Amino acid sequence: MSQPHPAPILLVKAPQGGTRECEMTRTPFTIGRKQDNDLCLDDPAVSGHHARIVQIQEVLFLEDLKSTNGSFVNEQKIDRRQLQDADSIRFGAHRVIFRDKQTPAADPAIAGEAPVTDRTIVVSSSSGSAPSVTARPVGIVEILSGKTDRPQYPLTKHVSLIGAQDDAVITLTGWFAPKTAAVISRRGETYVINQTDSGKRILINGRPIQKEHALRPGDVVEVAGITMRFMLRDERSHAA
Repeated sequence: MSQPHPAPILLVKAPQGGTRECEMTRTPFTIGRKQDNDLCLDDPAVSGHHARIVQIQEVLFLEDLKSTNGSFVNEQKIDRRQLQDADSIRFGAHRVIFRDKQTPAADPAIAGEAPVTDRTIVVSSSSGSAPSVTARPVGIVEILSGKTDRPQYPLTKHVSLIGAQDDAVITLTGWFAPKTAAVISRRGETYVINQTDSGKRILINGRPIQKEHALRPGDVVEVAGITMRFMLRDERSHAA
């Protein structure tokens, strides 16, 4: 796939922990257990040639290659699905977040935001030298009501999932909590909340949103039985 835009990124989270980045430098881009795939997943629940990402004009699609256990986008089983920025994809026990760097809102900000990922946060905290990151405000979610595992969450990742699945940042603990209720994406110094295919309604300050909404400090968000307040804080004061 030859294009002037930065290539999309796949953030791959293994079931045993750890996240790696895989850049999509061409299409078709194949995913599976065998070594000849562009993205090889060492997972017995993943088929040898499990799925592929293809480009039609300027649009990227995920296609399942008749895999044994299926491919899921935002916890919906798919045969073929157009990919959107921040989509959560599951192959077997592996979770993959699709980041489309061709998206205008994501281009300039995310390109310089690598230190926000799990891997680079560990490096910067140990070295103590990342002034361009630590000086930036960090989103904080304070839980006002509802069943979660913590009263407050810092939003330091590119993508913060809200739901009951294992890799969710804001973990819902109710009996009927959905696997993915919403997604909060960091785009530079802006945080955007998106609906998922779960169909859960999102209210911002009591009003429903359509698809996505840029969060402002003090916004009260209601989704999947929880109510939370979004805030911005200086990362240095938060770390302290």
